[in-house]
Amino acid sequence: MISKILDMQQLKALCGVIAETKTGLTKSKLEDLLRQSNIKVLSDGSSQNQYGFAPGLNKRDWLYNCLANDINQNHNLHNVYVLIEKALNPVDYTNETKREFYNNLLCETNKVLLLAGLQVTKSGKLEEVNAATNLDEVDRRVDSLQQKLYQRSIHSEVVKYCKKELLQKDYFDIVFESAKGLAQRVRDITGLTNDGGELFQTAFSLKDPWIIFNSLTTESEKSEYKGLKELLEAIFHLARNPAAHTPKINWRVDENKALDILTLISFAHKYLDECYKMPRKP
Repeated sequence: MISKILDMQQLKALCGVIAETKTGLTKSKLEDLLRQSNIKVLSDGSSQNQYGFAPGLNKRDWLYNCLANDINQNHNLHNVYVLIEKALNPVDYTNETKREFYNNLLCETNKVLLLAGLQVTKSGKLEEVNAATNLDEVDRRVDSLQQKLYQRSIHSEVVKYCKKELLQKDYFDIVFESAKGLAQRVRDITGLTNDGGELFQTAFSLKDPWIIFNSLTTESEKSEYKGLKELLEAIFHLARNPAAHTPKINWRVDENKALDILTLISFAHKYLDECYKMPRKP
């Protein structure tokens, strides 16, 4: 039995997440969930006659009225909590195409609930937790980017160079710091001090390699070796150099783009895990 309650502001914020136009549930879905939760479906005030259609309340305010009316009638939030669990029941999102939608909805819902000392688990159950006291704490406890990085098994070297920025969700800096981390990794392995294209060309020279992960005796091995060098150079051209030379306001990096770039950087790090310094001739 849940003993903690949502105040008016928290309830409105919750409705804003669940009924958000693009990332929330549809009105027809919400109507079904309200009925399943024994909450009366109120009219949104819209009407239609021979003169045309008069719009009513937006979806967010309509849902809030439905929930507030139920609370006022029953003097508790039992049905509201039932609705939350039904809305986030993972059984409705088993299709792969619905997973991202569900993860986002769960994440954003929990950001509101944590401030009230509540949380929906991955199994879709509402539970009481220690209440978050500020938004920084909310972001640390519920961060969709960190969860997605974990799901993709992102290399620890990627996170090492951008831990602070991850918590701030500054995607520009995440990409910039992670790309720089690749060059530092190559410098750590080889002992070289240069940077960027010059560093990679020197380190992965077929004629005089500083770094190696295979014997370079077959064409296939040479091709793979060259491929890693070109991958590192491509990442710098795509991610590090634009971030270094373009004002942050002009270089847009959303979450999906950041995830794609970080996955690529992670892949390169996993190759570097197999690399070692080529013994130098005296």
